[in-house]
Amino acid sequence: THTHTHTHTDARTHSKEVQAPPLGQASRRAEACSHPIPPMRCPLHRMHSTRFRAAIAAQATGESRVCVCGDMNVAHEDVDFHNPAERRTLTQAGTTPEERASLRCFLAPPLGMRDAFRQVHGRAAGQYTYWSQRARARPANRGLRIDYFLLASGVPPAAVVDVQHLQEMHGSDHCPILLELDLARL
Repeated sequence: THTHTHTHTDARTHSKEVQAPPLGQASRRAEACSHPIPPMRCPLHRMHSTRFRAAIAAQATGESRVCVCGDMNVAHEDVDFHNPAERRTLTQAGTTPEERASLRCFLAPPLGMRDAFRQVHGRAAGQYTYWSQRARARPANRGLRIDYFLLASGVPPAAVVDVQHLQEMHGSDHCPILLELDLARL
């Protein structure tokens, strides 16, 4: 069996190696992200993230109409969580610099996917999709936006009609998210 080795340098400038099974051209494309990714606290998470991006890269080429959706467990921008100024967000799950850099690799070249919610709603604040049940955060809207629709460049912006966070629907620590597409524009 062949392996592909990817070397990166962590924040303390120590070199580390991450090995994953060969994924062909798609893995090189996915790893070509222009945002350096410091090592995450869990090497398995980093390996999964790299493999997931490689799988998406293999599908989201040219004019393909790919949508990655669901719980990414990361609040991408400061506006995507209620307390970005607090120091603890540097180590809080879902808001660490490493996790945010990992999500940016979906949005930056070579993948170049779009965040459908931000396409429609710009920098709208307070639009969260997750709230800690333990902290009873939902009534005060102290949440994070960690659920996404990421669209490949083959999905024309004009095809996106609306994206909603159905915050009024309870039953989970997440709310459902909705993407409305005009199929005639695809």
